[in-house]
Amino acid sequence: MVREIRWSSIALVTFEEAVLYLERDFSELVSRKFADRVKQKMVLLMVYPRLGQKVGNKPNVYKTVINKRIVLYYQYKPRKGEILLLSFWNTLQNPQNLRIS
Repeated sequence: MVREIRWSSIALVTFEEAVLYLERDFSELVSRKFADRVKQKMVLLMVYPRLGQKVGNKPNVYKTVINKRIVLYYQYKPRKGEILLLSFWNTLQNPQNLRIS
């Protein structure tokens, strides 16, 4: 079981961008539902850290769908018992711009 979930600086920025996008293009209610889904997903990841789909050949990097427009990329660090949130990705963006470190 995971003891801690940490946010990278990119995850913080992209989360805020996702919230603003949903508020601007949809509604405040949709934005709040998104934030609630993120919280729910974090609870699930604490128990099932490998819940997401493995990303290419990157070690312990996974992606999981938050809603049909936004995907969360994260890294599971089993030795430390933690998850590092890497980025929230809007699927409408050009996939060539996606950088996961």
